[in-house]
Amino acid sequence: MAFLAGFVLLGAAEAAVHSGYLYDKLCVDEGVGIDGVDSRTEPEKHTLDCLLFSPCIESGYGILTRPEGQSHYSMDVLLSAQGNADVITWLTTQEYLGNHVEISGLYDSQGRLHVDTIKRLNDGSIWNGSGEGSGSETSTFGISTSAALVTSAAGCSSMLLATTLIVLFRL
Repeated sequence: MAFLAGFVLLGAAEAAVHSGYLYDKLCVDEGVGIDGVDSRTEPEKHTLDCLLFSPCIESGYGILTRPEGQSHYSMDVLLSAQGNADVITWLTTQEYLGNHVEISGLYDSQGRLHVDTIKRLNDGSIWNGSGEGSGSETSTFGISTSAALVTSAAGCSSMLLATTLIVLFRL
C-alpha cells in the first residue's frame, strides 16, 4: 500500500517596514481630500478629522511615499483589515501629532500589511498593534471593535462618538 504524504512548507515571513504618511484610500483616490488637502503634494497636512470621517475609515488606510525622481506622492502599501482596525484604535487613543509614521508588520495573503508597530517619526514613540502576521496560512475568524471619532462632511466640525465594527475573515 502506498502512502501519499503531503507537506506544507511554511516559510519564515520577513517583517516589512514602510515609512511615509498614513492616509485613507478615499482621499488618495480623489486627489484632494474632504479636508481640502492635496494628497499628491502636501500629505503632511492631512487632518485627524478627515482620517476618522466614516467614508474615509470605510475606504481603508495605507502609506503614501514619494518615489525617487517623482514630484507627487502615491500609495506605497495598503493595510489589511486588521491593520485598518489597529490604525483606528491608534488614532483614537493616542495624542495626534501628525501622520508621518513608520509601520512594521507582515503581509497577508492579499499583499496587505498587518500592523505590528506604528512609530511616530516626529517624536519616536512606538505603539504596538495586534500583528496577526503569524506567517502561517491558517483560517481565522475574529471580531474587533474600536471607538472611532466620526465627523460630518460639512467642514468636519461636529464630532460624534461611534463604534466601528470590523469583521476579519482571513483564509
